[in-house]
Amino acid sequence: MKEMKKLIVLYLKGLLMGICDLIPGISGGTIAFITGIYSKLINSVKSISPQLAVDFFRDREKFKKGLKEADLFFLINLGAGIATAMLLGSRFISFLLDNYFTYTIAFFSGLIIASSKIIFNNIENRTPKNTLFALIGIILGGMLALLIPVQVEPNHAYYFLGGFFSVSAMFLPGISGAFILLIMGLYEFLLEILKDIPGHLDFFLVSVLGAALGAFFISRVISFLFKKDKCKTLYVLLGLVIGSLIIPLRRIYEETTQWSIENCFLLVLFFILGITAAVIVSKLQKKTSALC
Repeated sequence: MKEMKKLIVLYLKGLLMGICDLIPGISGGTIAFITGIYSKLINSVKSISPQLAVDFFRDREKFKKGLKEADLFFLINLGAGIATAMLLGSRFISFLLDNYFTYTIAFFSGLIIASSKIIFNNIENRTPKNTLFALIGIILGGMLALLIPVQVEPNHAYYFLGGFFSVSAMFLPGISGAFILLIMGLYEFLLEILKDIPGHLDFFLVSVLGAALGAFFISRVISFLFKKDKCKTLYVLLGLVIGSLIIPLRRIYEETTQWSIENCFLLVLFFILGITAAVIVSKLQKKTSALC
């Protein structure tokens, strides 16, 4: 009974992560941190490597030890919760984007700008020299806004890259995988895929392959950069988030057909609601950190 309760709780944590992974601005990794499974998630993913396949044929005892370290049962149970949330939640968010596009993007923009404080909170050494790296991130984010078109024609290679980079949400504090898809112009396409996987099976499999390889490589790259200089890395990420905000704001400007007082008021209102939601998540994270 106790084990069953643990499985249900872990599945529910996966559900919460999946819901947040669908929303640009709140990172599923942040939710993993709040719910106390962040370290275990990182260690489990990092433990999965090609060496496991080699050990399967050469050293079964070492293979069993590797499986235990990876804790595949933990990943499968958590992954089932994430997948359930994404499959069910994608329809709801698609409905919002189809019927209330600018208000939904305004809400997401508020989430993004406020959740960047989570990254800032993780920066310990806030010297002027390190702050300059935020400027590098802002410039890179602004360049993304110029390089990536508003409308992107879907192709398999680009979907692979989307899956590869969006999985970074699991490893970076405050970075949302959905936000990465949003700035790449793939967010709405991904929602359509999740609504009808059999009809878009090729794009779905390519995205999953990209995410799997991304989890393998990005977890190691981030670990290396954090060991090298965590503060500078976080400042670049912070600047990237702020600079890339140009992209959703540009979408709002181009999709808004009527700039009435009422419409502007609603856009600002949903922007503030997004900020409020992110602040609540940030406070929960801070409270959990204090308890750890």
